[in-house]
Amino acid sequence: MGNKNRISLSFYTIQSNFKDILIRLSKKIVLLEERVYVNFNDDETKNEVDKFLWTREKNNFIPHKVYGELIKKRDKIVLFDGDYMKLKKSQALQSLIIAPCAKVRHFNLFSKFLIFSYSNDNKFNLSMKEKLITNYNINWYDEYTPFKWKQI
Repeated sequence: MGNKNRISLSFYTIQSNFKDILIRLSKKIVLLEERVYVNFNDDETKNEVDKFLWTREKNNFIPHKVYGELIKKRDKIVLFDGDYMKLKKSQALQSLIIAPCAKVRHFNLFSKFLIFSYSNDNKFNLSMKEKLITNYNINWYDEYTPFKWKQI
């Protein structure tokens, strides 16, 4: 399999609140006309972020849907909880954002994964990177100041 066809995994070690990062990322997604799912570990967290995206900014909101609602082609961001492998292949969008609270065991169904973890959780390490690099295109980023990243 050539590098162009390989699944892309981007790991982000973060210090800022994930919801604030998601707002910034969502604005870019909408502008770039990308379509993504955002994966949470449970319904409560998903609903909290859903409300946050609608109400965080006074004169603006981030258009999105929650999995289970009628999703149309113009919908760019879909929030859901649980195992993404339960999605049907036809429901898969190009990218999947994994919230720090969610767990993932396999990387398939999507061509691009953005996996977030808080730096104090110490979830990402170099041995993990070495195991994945043979099968995936890997990018590794560390937030060194709020919303500023360096590639590792």
